[in-house]
Order: sequence, then C-alpha cells, then structure tokens
Amino acid sequence: MANPRKTLRTLGRLAPLAGVVALAAACLPEPEPAIDQATVINDNTSVRVEASGSSRTLFMLDAGDRVDILYKDGSWYRVRDVEQIEGWMDESALIRDMTRRAMEAAVAEARDLPAQNTARTTDVVNLRMAPGRDTDTIRRLRRGVELQVLDHDTTPRPGGDATDIWFRVRPSDDEIGWVFSQLIEFDAPEPIRPFMEGRTYVAVQRLKTVEDADMGPRDWYVVAERRDDADPRAAFDGVRVFVWDIEEHRYETTLRLRNLDGRLPLERIGGDEDPGFRFSVLDASGEPVVREYVMRETLPRAVR
Repeated sequence: MANPRKTLRTLGRLAPLAGVVALAAACLPEPEPAIDQATVINDNTSVRVEASGSSRTLFMLDAGDRVDILYKDGSWYRVRDVEQIEGWMDESALIRDMTRRAMEAAVAEARDLPAQNTARTTDVVNLRMAPGRDTDTIRRLRRGVELQVLDHDTTPRPGGDATDIWFRVRPSDDEIGWVFSQLIEFDAPEPIRPFMEGRTYVAVQRLKTVEDADMGPRDWYVVAERRDDADPRAAFDGVRVFVWDIEEHRYETTLRLRNLDGRLPLERIGGDEDPGFRFSVLDASGEPVVREYVMRETLPRAVR
C-alpha cells in the first residue's frame, strides 16, 4: 500500500510546478480556429512545409487520419493534425467533411438517374463537386477509371472567352461529381463503332434485340452524337437510330437528326415490342422542348 505521507509530500512538491505549467499554457496564443475537418484519402500522404509539391515533407499521414482545415491557398490546404502540428496538404489528398456531406446528398438525389453512357479517364483528373476549375475537389481519379456519364454543363474558362465543357459522372455507387470533358473518352458499342465518323456518342440507349438466324442476336440503338466543333452549350447536336436489317445482315440508319441544341437525358421509353425514346432540345427562344419517338417496325415516328 502506498505511504500516505509520502504521497502528500510528492503532491506538495509538484503543486508549484503544475502552477507554472498552467500559467505558461495560459500565456500561449489561442490555436487558429478550423474552418472544417477532413479525412486523409490515401496512405503515406505528405504534409509539407510549404504549399508546393517540391517542398520538404514534415511528416506522413495515412488513409483515415483526421486533420483540421485552417484555410486554403489555391489547391493547397493549411492543416493541423491531432498533435497540433501544422503543415500543407494538396486538396486531392483530403476529403473535407463539408464536401463529404454534400456528395452524400448528391448521391442520394441522383441515385435513380440512368447512365447515359460510359467513359474512361484518359489522364489523372479531378472529380469535383460542381463544374468549374476552382470548385471543391472530391478526389483525384487515376487514368483508366470507368465512369457512368449522367449529365452535361459548361462554365466560362478563366482568363478568356472560351467555354469549358463538364460532365457529371458516377465513378462508383457512393460517389458522384463533375469531370473536365477533355480528360475522358466516351465508349461506343462495338457493332456501331465504325459509324461514328469522328463524332462522340454522348448517350447510347439500347432499343431492343432482334434475332438474326445467321448472325445471332443483334441490338438496335438510339444515340445522341456530338461533333467536336458543336456549340459547347449543347450536350449533343445529333440523334441517330441504328436498326439491324435481318435480310441484309447489316446495320441501317432509319433516323438521323442534325443541328440540334440537345439536352440530356436521352431516355428509352416503352416496352420491348414497342420501344421508343425521348430527349429535349432548346428552341429559338431558349426554352426546352421535349421530342418523343416510337418505333413503328424499323422506323421511328415522332409522337411529340
């Protein structure tokens, strides 16, 4: 058992020291308030002395580590770790709590949105909360990541008269964001790839499947296509329908619309026996107008 007298003497000696420590702590400046908290995305992530990728590394953090966000300078955050050590981290290395909450709400809101097409990143690309070069970054996607494409938007390019094109994408079931159009490549079904003529198939919907006795099952498609020099504000400027000719054993175009100011989504409607599709365009006054077609045998007929 501890000696009560000894314990009292020890506490007596420590009391003055505790007072000095408390006084010193009271004289320290208040820590800078955090504007948000964030979670580190990857293991072995550098916290640097300055806001530069070439700056010296102070220490490393791992995926799941938490930091305070003090302020932002360009694409860098001034952060403070749990041991109250401050440094700089690239925005792509973190996901802010505010950003996570906004993304979770966006994922829930867009859960039932149908994919318009799939695409792949052609380089490292920032997945952003909103279209624009200065919007919050959710994370950085590697080259070759497959994306579901959902929507289209544009923003003015900073420092010039050009327009940037952005696509809303879903990299996974629990992520949604915006990517710069020049850093992704759209997919196209292999059977109709030879008919692209340098255009991008922004949206692809399968209309039905027919059975060719000699060639096997073949799909019919409606696609929303876009020329490279189309107005950037239009998600697509053409619509094309491909049907399989069972007698000639080849694809035929039974509808081709050009010079559209098209808006996503391109939607398939109807059943397998009477499929159709609809999409929106802007009229001369800038108002959206819905166009709807139903397949009558191999020919699309406008019903709206």
